[in-house]
Amino acid sequence: MLLRILIVTSLMTVAGGRALAQQPVEPLLQKYCLGCHNDTDKEVGLSLQTMASLKAGSDNGPVIDSETPAKSLLAAVLHKGADNAMPPDGEPQPTDAERQRLLQWVLDGAKIKSMAAGVPSVPAVKPFDKVVPALLASAHVPQHKAVAVAGARHVALLEQDSLEAKWRVAVDNARVTQLSLATTQPWLVAASGMPGVNGKALLLSVDDGRVVKEFGGHTDAVYSAVINPSDRLIATAGYDRRILLHDVDSGKVLKNLDGHNGSVFSLCFDPSGKLLCSASADGTVKVWNVETGERLDTLSQPTAEQYAVLISRDGKQIFAAGADNRIRTWQLVSRDTPRINRLTASRFAHEQAIHRMALSADGTLLASAAEDGTLRVWTTSPLEHHQILPRQKRPVTSLTFVNNSKLLITRLDGSLELLAVKPSTAAPSTSGGPSTAEVASVMLPEKINEISEAENNNDVQNAQAVSLPATITGVIKPDGGNDRDVDCFRFSASAGQQLVLEVAAQQNKSPLDSKIEVLTTDGKRIVRTQLQAVRDSYFTFRGKDSDTANDYRVFNWREMELNEYLYADGEVVKLWMYPRGPDSGYMVYPGFGKRFAYFGTTPTSHALQAPCFIVVPHAPDEKLTPNGLPVFPIYFENDDDPQRELGSDSRLLFTAPATADYTVRLTDARGFSGADFSYSLTVRSPKPDFEVAINTRKVSVAAGTGKEVVFTAKRIDGFDGPITIDITGLPAGFGFSGPIEIEAGQLQAFGTVYATDGAKEPTPEQLANIKVVAASEVHGEKDLGKWEELELVTDPKLKVLVTRSGASDEQPPSAEKPLVLTIQPGDTIQATVKLDRRKHNGIVSFGKENSGRNLPHGVFVDNIGLNGLLLLSDQSEREFFITAAKVIHESTSTFYLKSNVDGITSLPVTLKVVASNGLAPGKQVTNR
Repeated sequence: MLLRILIVTSLMTVAGGRALAQQPVEPLLQKYCLGCHNDTDKEVGLSLQTMASLKAGSDNGPVIDSETPAKSLLAAVLHKGADNAMPPDGEPQPTDAERQRLLQWVLDGAKIKSMAAGVPSVPAVKPFDKVVPALLASAHVPQHKAVAVAGARHVALLEQDSLEAKWRVAVDNARVTQLSLATTQPWLVAASGMPGVNGKALLLSVDDGRVVKEFGGHTDAVYSAVINPSDRLIATAGYDRRILLHDVDSGKVLKNLDGHNGSVFSLCFDPSGKLLCSASADGTVKVWNVETGERLDTLSQPTAEQYAVLISRDGKQIFAAGADNRIRTWQLVSRDTPRINRLTASRFAHEQAIHRMALSADGTLLASAAEDGTLRVWTTSPLEHHQILPRQKRPVTSLTFVNNSKLLITRLDGSLELLAVKPSTAAPSTSGGPSTAEVASVMLPEKINEISEAENNNDVQNAQAVSLPATITGVIKPDGGNDRDVDCFRFSASAGQQLVLEVAAQQNKSPLDSKIEVLTTDGKRIVRTQLQAVRDSYFTFRGKDSDTANDYRVFNWREMELNEYLYADGEVVKLWMYPRGPDSGYMVYPGFGKRFAYFGTTPTSHALQAPCFIVVPHAPDEKLTPNGLPVFPIYFENDDDPQRELGSDSRLLFTAPATADYTVRLTDARGFSGADFSYSLTVRSPKPDFEVAINTRKVSVAAGTGKEVVFTAKRIDGFDGPITIDITGLPAGFGFSGPIEIEAGQLQAFGTVYATDGAKEPTPEQLANIKVVAASEVHGEKDLGKWEELELVTDPKLKVLVTRSGASDEQPPSAEKPLVLTIQPGDTIQATVKLDRRKHNGIVSFGKENSGRNLPHGVFVDNIGLNGLLLLSDQSEREFFITAAKVIHESTSTFYLKSNVDGITSLPVTLKVVASNGLAPGKQVTNR
């Protein structure tokens, strides 16, 4: 009773001075209360951050009695000396006057505005020079032939060519950080707010700048505010991590999109207005369904804060950029239901964080600005570098395209400028071949000249002249006390002429570790290609030796793609297969055995965390546009054979850039020499060709099963085309999954010889008719020899059948009517493997990364885990997934599954890779 009297007395003391009620109470709440009672940290379940949270009360019930405010729990705890007085002892305490103001606030109904959880401590610093209001945002207003600009406490409309002001309005106590234009109405939407206090969006009239409506609800500064294409909905987001959807007519908040755990810096509607994308300090971009508020996807590939997000004019691509210096694009497919939006490109764009992007009106160009003052323009399809704009000395705060050919930039110092942009048709060259000469078809004679090394040929000035083709024999031995010997030979070549240079040393038991270089006659190195880095990375988990072709674990591997080149410390490899799970890395070419190197580089070891780069080849004389990453010149030189056929002996394919004399210099790579360091160096014309090896010519097979045959190609002198292989003349009842193809650039293909129910034991005459053939368009057909043995088995341990998932009512596939599956690049389909167990009840394994035999390069059995495609002893059926990389092309081929039980295979399955959406034969389940 006494406490109640004291409270009423205190309230009556201030009741006569109504001026107390006119003073804002929010600063006092921020100073003494919000540290513990905010939306994030709710002590006893109470938040005083917004009116809604105050009305919600605490764990002890309501804190405001609307009928008798003096009886409110909030009034009780505000009384000094009460048992449960707030703030608690040990915390800063309000003065008597401040307590009276708080008590009067309770008596008046405790109305508050939304606010931040704390008040920043800002020192009183006076400017030492004239203050010019900063410009922070801009937008093109084509219907007025104008641009809108905004910044600290103002918005203005300027004529788009002269940049003269049409109108200027003040925005009280706020800064505008983004402007966006309505589609059908004469409105501008401005994102504004005061850091640490509140945030809102302003709807402004384009005609005169007056404020039509305000949209609040944020407790801190709003960084982005956009209006949907129908002009019925405004989305706002900012420092408080909330995304609010406001109804334009009523001003009400329709939805609160929660999901980011960092500030939201950028928002963008798609052209339909049904989707909203958001970019956040949490390093993600999210896709939202506007109608339901459902999060459709989280794009998690970025590795740092994302400051800008845009959607292409056709609504098919998402662009995002941020503190990891990259611009990324995704294919936008999650439109109605959650679905993975596939990453389509990632470009290292600037050396520092990218904080602004803008799309041209026709959507063909993308501009980006970074914290280091660099400005760049990109083509959008594909995402390629287009133009470097002048570097800015003062921070750029916004980008806006005007008429597709001009880019408006605003700066922090209040200045602005229109910059000229090249037309989008002026795309840079991406050629990787020689530009100084066409490849010539100059062939040397067949007969090779046998030449012995002459004395005193240890520098380019005294190089020994040789007539090609030639095989030169010599020794790298000490000469006159010089421990390092060098042998040089001069030859002539025509522009574009190709030559093969090969060393035989280790092959002949010589201790020489040869290195060869082709130089100009004055000793200058000749550039073979320029490799421009487009993405940076480094080795994770473990380093690499100089042989391994698998488990290439590199940082940010998801932004890499099959057949891209990876450069590390002078070596170039080519990515062959994706990592197959959390405990694996990329496989590089050729996919088995020792790895290959490209552009004449030499395989070498790489340390853990050593840097590496995705690189793009360019012509030697091409002028490259700097992108902030290194450019690596590759010269005509080689240490060890890149194809790993000659061991430590050298092999180099040289293309003459001009008709001239050249010098080949031969040394020991370690600088050693000796009387027994002998070699032979052959210089000749290339003779592109191939050979094919077969792992077996003997097969035992049961009806309804198959056995595998492996074909391995040896590619000679740069021949890289496809090779077709078939087994012909098989007796009735037997078949082969061919013709199969060793694809261009690949070294292996796999086939299965199978039997049907009508098969009979072949006669010797029938066996003699079986032969293996290989062919290419260039070389025609080659006979690979006779078959040796074909045996019919009557009691297999099991049979393997591949069927379409969910097709239990269909006729099982057979040799006469094989299963046909269809897949699109970038998609995943589902199938089922079934076992007919006869004499084997144990585990059946179909392998790990190689479980789908003879799938086209870039198509693989997916989601196999650490154990691969495996059926346990009590299983006779399992679904599995087949994924196609986005880079593969249309094709039709056959594949099968091979078990670990006597090598028994399934019958072949036909797989069609199609570009159109004709997926009836296969069940599409997801996007990669």
